[in-house]
Amino acid sequence: MTGPIDVDIHVDPACPWAWLTSRWLAEVATVRPIRVRTRLFVLAEINRGAEPDEGHERIHRASGAALRLMAAARRAGGDAALARAYTELGEAHHERGEALDDPAVLAGAAVAAGLAPSLAGEAAPGADPSLDEEVLAEHSAIVERGAFGVPTLVVGEAPPTFGPVVDRRITAEAAGELWDRVAWLVTEGAFFELKRERRHRPGIGRYRVTATAG
Repeated sequence: MTGPIDVDIHVDPACPWAWLTSRWLAEVATVRPIRVRTRLFVLAEINRGAEPDEGHERIHRASGAALRLMAAARRAGGDAALARAYTELGEAHHERGEALDDPAVLAGAAVAAGLAPSLAGEAAPGADPSLDEEVLAEHSAIVERGAFGVPTLVVGEAPPTFGPVVDRRITAEAAGELWDRVAWLVTEGAFFELKRERRHRPGIGRYRVTATAG
């Protein structure tokens, strides 16, 4: 290929695994010719119909506010603004333990991303139903293509792929080397699936958010 490779990463802002994969891709973009776009995914929809769980429902409600903020950020400043909003939300939630549905946290993330703090009001439940419609439409479109959880990558014209799931920050050339192997796999037509046992890691899975279905 002569230009950068386009890579979409679909995330739910409450998922710590998607957060770490997104940070890995941000590092990859500094050492490999890729162009990353952050896209939306709704774990609450994947988990709809599951046995009621108060913890899940609380996190899904909080995630809804963050997803609406990200959609509002894109309206205000395009894909780059959405990516900045996701970064600031992730730093607040996953790194500092702040609540995604706290209006002050949402406003702070908007400001840190170079956006108006009023976007937090737009992200409030019921404030702008069209934001929910936009988020759900984006989620439904990638699910129709075969996605079932986060993180989901779409590399170029290849089908959506779940993962990679990483359990720590991967930086510099190490990030690029992992990318080299992942990119080959997800664009190889014969490749179907690769898994290993998931073990709890300190600092990961602090919130019981289902990241996969099946």
